[in-house]
Amino acid sequence: MINRNTVRVLSLKPVTRTMCHDFYIRINSEFNSPEAIKESVSWWQDDCEKLNSLWWVLNYYSDRLDPDRDLRAFVERHLDVLAQKKEQKPS
Repeated sequence: MINRNTVRVLSLKPVTRTMCHDFYIRINSEFNSPEAIKESVSWWQDDCEKLNSLWWVLNYYSDRLDPDRDLRAFVERHLDVLAQKKEQKPS
């Protein structure tokens, strides 16, 4: 699960399965391996909303995309880093 503090700091919202279906279709058609999905995180590295959506897609469609939770854990760690950076910025 995404760390509660990370959710708060980045103002992440829950995403329903219906809301992320189109993103799932896109990911499923554009990326042919877990490694390719993992690489996409580097493209969206500063977009916490996109990463949040990716996490929810991986969660809802875990049986097809992330049965071992490795990708979700990778995205969670990346979101945690973004939250830490945001907390460290002077106001």
